Amino acid sequence: MDTKGVERVYSFYSGFYDLIFGKIFHKSRGKAIDLLEIDPGQNILEVGVGTGLSLPLYPRHCSITGIDLSRSMLNKGWQRVQKQNLSHVTLQKMDATRMDFPDNTFDSVFAAYVISTVPEPKIVVEEMVRVCKNGGKIVFLNHFKNGKKWISVFEKSVSPLCKRIGFRTDLDLGTILKDTPLVVNRKNKIHRFHFWRAVQCINQKENGKQIEKKEGSSKKLRTHSQNSSTSNTLDISQEYSPNPICPR
Repeated sequence: MDTKGVERVYSFYSGFYDLIFGKIFHKSRGKAIDLLEIDPGQNILEVGVGTGLSLPLYPRHCSITGIDLSRSMLNKGWQRVQKQNLSHVTLQKMDATRMDFPDNTFDSVFAAYVISTVPEPKIVVEEMVRVCKNGGKIVFLNHFKNGKKWISVFEKSVSPLCKRIGFRTDLDLGTILKDTPLVVNRKNKIHRFHFWRAVQCINQKENGKQIEKKEGSSKKLRTHSQNSSTSNTLDISQEYSPNPICPR
């Protein structure tokens, strides 16, 4: 499924997403956010913020920027921000494979149940690394491929069907972290009978420099032009936040 397909699927889900996934994943979101170990005044990015289910779980002594591909999901998220007076939160519509933030913008980055829904998870991870400061924490909350052979066979067999409804079951953590400066520090099983894990990584890129990323078959250095005349962001931050963080 391509990016447009993902956007269509989750725009459809927006009407009933909270009803199905709200209570089921509430505790796991809180536990994963704890792994960010947020200090006062820090700037946090949540990738795939959706309807904002996790937003009330953050401490109010930090600044939260949430991005998502689906305008319909963000509309629900903005309603949550207004209803709960989350003045420390900013929401923007943005493609996570081409974030319109300068390098090293955020102290930490969080992605809950999103890395297995995007068409190019490796590129999303590389973008998360780029916008996160050296030494910052990147936390994934997701289902990852199981190491047990019989479970892996099942995950692979059902993955094509699951892709049609917006996610995949055979995503391998080692594969998406390969050739990145991310070092796994903690890997917590969220619940004894759940298949999801919260993975805390430390961003160990050298001196805050951009990482090398693959584009096609060749490697290029990822750069960000702050003065570029083109932007991949649909600038609707004024619509979603009273205190928007506008791309510089």
